[in-house]
Amino acid sequence: MQWYYSINGQRLGPVPHEELERLIQSGTVTGSALVWRQGMDAWKSLEDVRTRDPAMFSLPPPPLPGEAADAEVADETPSTYRRPMRLELDEKKPVAPEVMLYADFGRRTAAFFIDLILWFVIWQLLANLMGAWFFPEVVKITEAITAGGGAMSYKPSPEEMTVLLKFTGYVMLLGVAWAIVFDLIFLLRFSATPGKLLFGLRLVRANNKPLGFGRIVMRCLAKGLSGFPTLGIGFLIAAFDDQKRGLHDLLCNTRVVLKRKE
Repeated sequence: MQWYYSINGQRLGPVPHEELERLIQSGTVTGSALVWRQGMDAWKSLEDVRTRDPAMFSLPPPPLPGEAADAEVADETPSTYRRPMRLELDEKKPVAPEVMLYADFGRRTAAFFIDLILWFVIWQLLANLMGAWFFPEVVKITEAITAGGGAMSYKPSPEEMTVLLKFTGYVMLLGVAWAIVFDLIFLLRFSATPGKLLFGLRLVRANNKPLGFGRIVMRCLAKGLSGFPTLGIGFLIAAFDDQKRGLHDLLCNTRVVLKRKE
């Protein structure tokens, strides 16, 4: 049984099971270290593997007092095995998945508001252009409201109310369409929106691969559920999830991770 393990974000291995036990005994690999072997669907902490299968790492008892000297001599005996420090790829060895370092809630929040500001500014510009080109009545109504002392004192006619409601509906649809296009432009090219690029984050699937067209659209629409319908709780749960996932990430099986330095 060959194991891979991670120390300080560096993937090491493979090593035999016995060597991993020796590393555990020496303190090189601790309970919080991530480990993986063929047959596991993802990296897990050593403590989690021990909890799920206590017999997996059944360490031998310490030597008796009379055996201590023999143990010291054995430790000084040169071993023919040398632990490989880097992953050696060939067709016969399983390839361990990349270690994913999940983005903290603070970075995600800051990146979200940067994206929100960019999206909102361009959305307002597009809405103004749409009003000027396709709804000239709205411009006139707006001017009448301003001249009449504000929205509270102005009484629009039923026809004007119909035009305003129709325009508002089109503006909302424009906002949704622009949000989808915004995500597609950046996620298909960079796997990150402008805010995430600024903070060194990437948006990936559970297997650390980029998102496709359909999943990007689904996640964009799912962000709407994380906002107004849940009063923002869908975003807030990312602060407490072990993989820092919001409701939209859970629904679309996505992760926001730190970009690995080349």
